[in-house]
Amino acid sequence: MCPRGTRGAYRREERAELPKELQRRLVEAAGARSGTLEKLAKDLEVPKSSVHYYRTGRLTLPLSVMEKMLEIAGNPGLRDEVWENARTKDRTWANSYAAGVHREMCRDRLRLPTREELETDDDLRRKAAAIVSYVMAEGSIWIKHNRFDAGMVNITFADHETDLYDHFRSLCRDVFEYDVGPPQRPGNGARAIRGFICSRFVAEWLLNQGLVKGEKSAADMHLPAWIMGSTDVRTTLAALQPWCDGEGAVAGRASPSSFSISQSRHTTLTDREVSYGLANVRHGYVLKTTLSEITVGDKTALCLCRERFRSTVLDDIGRLCAILGLNPRADVSRLSMKADGYWSCLWLLTFDRRDTNELLRLGAITQSRKKGRFRQA
Repeated sequence: MCPRGTRGAYRREERAELPKELQRRLVEAAGARSGTLEKLAKDLEVPKSSVHYYRTGRLTLPLSVMEKMLEIAGNPGLRDEVWENARTKDRTWANSYAAGVHREMCRDRLRLPTREELETDDDLRRKAAAIVSYVMAEGSIWIKHNRFDAGMVNITFADHETDLYDHFRSLCRDVFEYDVGPPQRPGNGARAIRGFICSRFVAEWLLNQGLVKGEKSAADMHLPAWIMGSTDVRTTLAALQPWCDGEGAVAGRASPSSFSISQSRHTTLTDREVSYGLANVRHGYVLKTTLSEITVGDKTALCLCRERFRSTVLDDIGRLCAILGLNPRADVSRLSMKADGYWSCLWLLTFDRRDTNELLRLGAITQSRKKGRFRQA
């Protein structure tokens, strides 16, 4: 018998693809000479199921098995016809084929909205807009290049934001027909909860909507055109809500006076360029007021951040707010030092008290703790 793991369908060798009718004739001719298909399986040293699948054309033939069948059949005309029509595939083809079948099975279990569906189906567009904003604000996308080409979407909330997690989970069920599953704790002891979409198809769909792989703060991001160009106010609110809830913060402890949305944007400014002449900033941060006093070349660090290192997605959020009649202000709040020796901008989109009240009235702020702060005030 063949060594374990190399029998029948699992032989690690080159294979021959034949027209199904010709392959059936070959198997039946060899089976007739052996007596039965069961005896043919013993002669070939393969399982009976493999012979059945060879006969129906479900499996291609390993070259050694095909040669032995031709020898058993003993038909020169059939041998010539088989070799004339055989298409040889290398030993890795079966793995690639199986992986392709698996990918298509996974694809068929999902719903990936098309551009046409997003433009015509209001409810679907609103829910998909919220998902895109949730992942831009709180998530990340990773693609693993291995034999399965796996993809993963990760979403992270603070441990008290269970209402946001449940909302995101329900959106994924409605839009992708995918269950994210219950929240998981990160292994580093952080006070957070995480969810995962383990699907390359969903990951690629999100990449096509303007997200980026890996570290988001290092690249420009924009909300997709079907959100920015929509005239449906509820779509605008659906895209704005995850930013208000996920990246929003209430200013003022005793009496909340304003609201802001933050987003980081990495720069190419080094420690030497920005911190020259400043004491003890390596382990802290540089405030906006200080940035206006630091020059990098012929410009201040603040002007350079405003011109070259804008948070493009926060600019898009500002445009959505303008559609709703709001007038928030976007500017750099501070620079913070990253572990790689480069500085990162923290951008803030700040709303005054009137605009904050309007966000609450419109339902753009839904997170229970934030609403509770304003309710107390």
